[in-house]
Amino acid sequence: MAADSSLLYAGSAQRYDELLDTTGTVRPHWRGLIEHLTDGGPDAVRRSVELARRLVIENGVTYNVYADPQGKDRPWLLDPLPLLLGAEEWQQLEAGVIQRTRLLNEILRDLYGPQQLLSQGILPPELAYGHPNFLWPAHGLKPLRDVWLYLHAVDLARAPDGQWRVLADRT
Repeated sequence: MAADSSLLYAGSAQRYDELLDTTGTVRPHWRGLIEHLTDGGPDAVRRSVELARRLVIENGVTYNVYADPQGKDRPWLLDPLPLLLGAEEWQQLEAGVIQRTRLLNEILRDLYGPQQLLSQGILPPELAYGHPNFLWPAHGLKPLRDVWLYLHAVDLARAPDGQWRVLADRT
């Protein structure tokens, strides 16, 4: 399925395009969704977006920005199109996130165990000891299955060259 990018939007050689490749052709993992969307006619996407927005409001789906002094609940905003990734690209991201999670677990294991990273100067002592959430009483404990890190979320962004970058780890 080739797409005339001038009809869709103006592409840019200065950034990675999620939908179109460098020739203006719809990327393979997007083809099924694009075909489905175009089969419904020109108003299908608009109607679907309006239905989703209405369902969010009718069902009271909200979020709260805790830093907001007014602390108001806001309707959850949905992007009309999901971000689709090809299987190979997803597998690479998955492997990287798993590796990162294992590394962070090992750092925690060391900080609450032998502390070799601190004694060898790989990590500065103030990183652990100066942090208000460092749990002094946990030093020397052995958690079940040696799992120290039970929750890990990675904020990712695609750089203009198409490569993925980690913006933040949430643990």
